[in-house]
Amino acid sequence: MSDNSWYLLKVTDNEVFGPAPLEQLRIWAAGAKISPLDRVSNDEKITWRRAPMVAELQMDWLIEMPDNFLYGPTSVGTLQEFLATGEIDDHVTVINTADGNRSRISEMPFFKASPHRVRGTLESGVGYGEDSTAEGGGATRGRAVWLERQNMELQRDIVRWQERYDSVRQQYVEATGRDPR
Repeated sequence: MSDNSWYLLKVTDNEVFGPAPLEQLRIWAAGAKISPLDRVSNDEKITWRRAPMVAELQMDWLIEMPDNFLYGPTSVGTLQEFLATGEIDDHVTVINTADGNRSRISEMPFFKASPHRVRGTLESGVGYGEDSTAEGGGATRGRAVWLERQNMELQRDIVRWQERYDSVRQQYVEATGRDPR
C-alpha cells in the first residue's frame, strides 16, 4: 500500500479521483472537499472506507447543528466553510471525536487565530504542524503550495470534462448523424 496510491470516491456522483498521495487527500479534507460520506481506498480500489476513518485526514469534528442534528465527522476546513457561509455561527458546539471533548466553535484555536474567523487550516497552521505565528512566511508558503495544487487539480478537472464532452458529442453525432453545434 503506497502512500501515493490513494483514491477518493465522491458519493454524490460516484466520481473517483486519484491515484493521489495521502498529502493531497489531506489538502482536500482541509479545504472542505471531502464529505463525511465520501470513501477512500489505498489498495487499488478493492476496498473502500469512509474518509473520516482515515486518521491522517483529521476529520475528527462533529458539528451539533442548531436543530440538534449532528453533522460529520468532518475537518476544521469544513467548520470554517460553514462559518464563512453562515450555515453555523460561533456559538455552535463541536465535538472532537478523537477525545470526546465538546466546545463552542469560538473557543477553537483556528477561530482565535483568525481575525476574520474564516481562514483555512493551512493558513492558520492548525492541525498541520506549522506554527501560525512563525516568522518567515511559512503560512504564506503553505497557502501558495495549496493554491498551486488546487490549480493543478482544477486544470485536470477541465481536461476530464472536455474529454467527457467530446465523448458525448461523438456519441450524439454517431446516433443522430449531425453535429449538435
